Amino acid sequence: MVAKTLKTMGTRFKVQGTPWEPLFMPYHGDEVISLDCETTGLDPNTDDLLTVAAVKIRDGKIMTSEKLDLRLPPSPKQAADSIRIHGIRKVDLDDCIPYSEALPKLLNFIGNRPLLGYYIKFDVTLLNRYIREAFGFELPNATIELADVFSSKTRQPETADLRFERILTELSVPTFGRHTAIGDATMVAMAYLKLTKSNG
Repeated sequence: MVAKTLKTMGTRFKVQGTPWEPLFMPYHGDEVISLDCETTGLDPNTDDLLTVAAVKIRDGKIMTSEKLDLRLPPSPKQAADSIRIHGIRKVDLDDCIPYSEALPKLLNFIGNRPLLGYYIKFDVTLLNRYIREAFGFELPNATIELADVFSSKTRQPETADLRFERILTELSVPTFGRHTAIGDATMVAMAYLKLTKSNG
């Protein structure tokens, strides 16, 4: 924790006077960003980003009018196995935008707010590869893992099934747009609000 704090302080100094300086300021609001990525595989250190989406949660509500849904350029790593899961073919990325445009859009949208997700560590690790290469820093945002919130709020045993589908079912969250970045980000937000509203 100390090492991470020192690293963040060092990066804050490096980005001083740049458009990214506010990312490293402490966040004092109550908004949360639900984030999800769709990729070419299951290794955040080597697989490529295909789509990323984020929705804002404010005052206990999902701000559906304030969302981000970005398509990135096709990847040579897109294979049948990943296409079967998320259905994203190269032709589906015809309306993509370059990373040079997408990454600033993403950073401006999320700001320094906490990032919420299911297996959020995967998404952050993946995004950090691109952000580090483009800007020389990593996301400093606090993260909230939906599975941890669910486990804590519903007092799950250590051996509990924490699969996303099971969490949605237990919370009676409707399933839609599964394995699309915007669909998963929205369902995560709905589940999170159910947990935090009903359990204080």
